[in-house]
Amino acid sequence: MSEKFYKSIDEIPLYNWVQINDGNMNFLQKDQSLTYPKNEVDQAWNDLFDDYLNKRGLGKTYKKFLEVMRKKTVLECEYIISGDEFKKTQIEVEKHNLELLAKKENDDMTTSKSLIFLSKWIGYRLDWKVITLNEYFIILEEYGKAN
Repeated sequence: MSEKFYKSIDEIPLYNWVQINDGNMNFLQKDQSLTYPKNEVDQAWNDLFDDYLNKRGLGKTYKKFLEVMRKKTVLECEYIISGDEFKKTQIEVEKHNLELLAKKENDDMTTSKSLIFLSKWIGYRLDWKVITLNEYFIILEEYGKAN
């Protein structure tokens, strides 16, 4: 399967990663003219995402999102067990917090916009079809340190 699919963030182009996260799973394939069974594509995605998590970890925003989801779930369980109507209010507060986090995530800079700033900073155009996902993160970290 290693010849068929990207298996590491050290080899997958940034463009492909963005496409995959937009739902275009055929960008996992090195040769997109071929078709593979869904179970192979799913396994390839799991392998690639595991590599991503092992090397990059979860982002701060995503960790916060998961924590708010956890709080909401605990409150829902407590409401079911106790029947306490005040829990409904607390659940609504956490739902609102989730909406705010989702809105904040959507307001963030897009990958293509960040490439413009990084290209200006680095002094040449970064091509997202050439640069790997890991290279992008390294450049982004160095940009953050420099500023």
